[in-house]
Amino acid sequence: MLTIVIIVALRLVIGWHFFMEGSKKIKSGDFSSAGFLRNAKGPLAGYFRNLSNDPDGKLRLDRDRVLQYWNFYRDQANQQFGLDEAGQKKTQRTYSIYVNRIDSYMADKREEMDEYFLEVERLAKARSKPESSELQYEQERLAKKDSELFGKMNGWTKDVKKMQDEYVEDLNRIGRMAGATSTFSVRDPNQMPIDVVVTYVVFGSGVLLILGLFTRIAALAAAGFLLQVMAAQWPGAIGAEPVYNQSVEFVSLLLLAAVGAGRFAGLDFILGAMFRRCCAPTTSPTEGE
Repeated sequence: MLTIVIIVALRLVIGWHFFMEGSKKIKSGDFSSAGFLRNAKGPLAGYFRNLSNDPDGKLRLDRDRVLQYWNFYRDQANQQFGLDEAGQKKTQRTYSIYVNRIDSYMADKREEMDEYFLEVERLAKARSKPESSELQYEQERLAKKDSELFGKMNGWTKDVKKMQDEYVEDLNRIGRMAGATSTFSVRDPNQMPIDVVVTYVVFGSGVLLILGLFTRIAALAAAGFLLQVMAAQWPGAIGAEPVYNQSVEFVSLLLLAAVGAGRFAGLDFILGAMFRRCCAPTTSPTEGE
């Protein structure tokens, strides 16, 4: 009996942890794993860095690409709100205002950005040299430089996102003034597909573990996520962060999956009973003889 109580408690505690972490990511609305992926250490560092579709911000800081999206958002607002000619002129004026804003911003930051992209190229070349993976001081130097560059890029991409948020809000305001009851939202340019996957794997696993529903699947999904976290900070690699807490939770999740912890005070028990009742094999009279 004590063993069952401990297993249930372990399932609930880990489930609550994942649920709360997932909830924070959803509520924030701007969760990004870019910094974590960029800071990966060990033999799989390159793999994790490449999971980011724009690790150096070349796409997000491309003025023409940004305006291409903003032009599309203007057309989307015109169509969704059913704006007449006067309304479309307002959205066009709004678009022109924000074109001037981003042009002014890019002109102000141009020298800094040009120097940044040159340093990104230098860093890539330095990482390709053999000593970058053999000498500890060289790895630490490159990691420090990478962190410095990420800080610069992160500040600029947040500025561009803020401008985009204000632009979309102004388009929605025009729609409301025209009597529209709906609004439209756009994708966060600083969020990657993997950020959405991580958010809902963490949140969903937590919910299912708390309920004790599909517990084996939920526990293995959560364990898989933690395994990725640990692999990104390879134990023993130079500069890697400790992963003691993740390793303890990882093994605990494997235990929950192995014993099918949802069978104890969980919905898996009810599903199992229903399955046995409706789908249990029947024995014919001749088979019983």
